[in-house]
Amino acid sequence: MVFTIVGTLSHEIGHIAVAKYFDYETYLSYGSMYHLTKGYKQDKYVVELEQLEQKFQDEGITNLEELDENELDHYNNLVAKIQGKFPNNKAHDLWITIGGPAQTILMCLIGLFMLYVRKSKQRSDFKILDWLGVFLGLFILREVFNTVMAIFTILISGSTQFYGDEFRISSALDLNQWVVPILTMLIGLAVSMYIIFKIVPLKYWFTFIVSGFIGGVLGYGIWFGFLGELLFPDPISF
Repeated sequence: MVFTIVGTLSHEIGHIAVAKYFDYETYLSYGSMYHLTKGYKQDKYVVELEQLEQKFQDEGITNLEELDENELDHYNNLVAKIQGKFPNNKAHDLWITIGGPAQTILMCLIGLFMLYVRKSKQRSDFKILDWLGVFLGLFILREVFNTVMAIFTILISGSTQFYGDEFRISSALDLNQWVVPILTMLIGLAVSMYIIFKIVPLKYWFTFIVSGFIGGVLGYGIWFGFLGELLFPDPISF
């Protein structure tokens, strides 16, 4: 349960680390992050646009088509000025997107290195550091989970467009959107199966697999169900 939450937050910090490298302002929520060019929030056009959108919200306007011609022109003019002043950098966005999965894979590699140094495969009884190496190594299960969930989404809702990190990386590289997710899922499966069935002692298999599944589901449900929003009611500057 704990490592599900730790894995989620550390994944977002991976995005933040790259965004910080490119000198963006970064904001962390319980399940996501976003970045802005420095000075964006203080820009007069951005402030005016936010005030205008708040005015529309107060008036119950939910669709731009409800605006009269003058209001729509003013709105579009503000958006154009902001986009011109703060153009989107696709290269930066790609690297920032890569930062999350890269952090997940890095933690997995650290875990595998710990298991190798401690020669955990040869142990019949695991110590705390052995289990720590196992849990860090299994961070890679995130890659499996994301792709499997996308497949279930297709089966349940028929949706064909996904916006997870791996899908966005594929699209940014002009690949079929499934290339990176499938690749990382296969790597994640191979590493996870190796850790569970080759590293973890046989006598722990049943307990580890069952408790790991239950703990992962509970951790996800608790964090995204109420605890994350409770601890992060608003994104924090990071």
